[in-house]
Amino acid sequence: MDNSKVLFDYWYDRVQLRKYELIEASGHVKTHELRHECTNYDDLRLSSEVQVLGEPERSKIIAIIKYECTARVLQYRAGRLRERANKLEDAFDELDQQKSKLLNLIKALQEKLFGKDKELKKLEAQIAVLEAENEALRAESENDKAYAELLAKFEQLKKQYEVIEKRRQELAKNNQSLGGRVAHTKRFRQERDEARALAEDQKQQIMTLTEENRHLHEENERLHSKLEKLQKQNKLGIMEIGKR
Repeated sequence: MDNSKVLFDYWYDRVQLRKYELIEASGHVKTHELRHECTNYDDLRLSSEVQVLGEPERSKIIAIIKYECTARVLQYRAGRLRERANKLEDAFDELDQQKSKLLNLIKALQEKLFGKDKELKKLEAQIAVLEAENEALRAESENDKAYAELLAKFEQLKKQYEVIEKRRQELAKNNQSLGGRVAHTKRFRQERDEARALAEDQKQQIMTLTEENRHLHEENERLHSKLEKLQKQNKLGIMEIGKR
């Protein structure tokens, strides 16, 4: 037993490895190829030290050499392949971690993007509401302006009517002072008729403006009521958007 251990240790120490690129090849390499190409197996078994031995001692020593060469090259190959597998596994883990980080980054960017999109849509809705309110207020303002202009025109016609009425009264007094003078009477009648016609025309204009004023006032009330409803609807809409 002790002699066998000595023999195994002796030939183990004499084994040499070569062609490491073939030993470390990632593809399949046959065992006999590793033994013959990557160790000094043939050199050892054909050495004079072995050939001078007689049988069955020579066959025994060759079997030991074969075992030690095969074991050494397979152990070395297994170690190198295991190291490579560990490196590949570490690289895979690192890539997996990078992938997870990248996916998290993409998810965060998508959330920000969709969040901005929702915020923009909300702002667009608010802008649309404000534009509608502004348009309604502008229409109301223009209606108030038209109403004010109508009142100013009405006051102007009223003053013109008062001037004409005063002139008519003055003409009536002048007619009384003239007595029976035909020329003055005729002129007075003519002026009176003209004054009456003018007064009637002014009266018709005043009535027309009064009617227009009434219609404008009704239209103003209708627009004001519609504006209030629109503002309530817009406020409700903004509240609903805020809740979402």
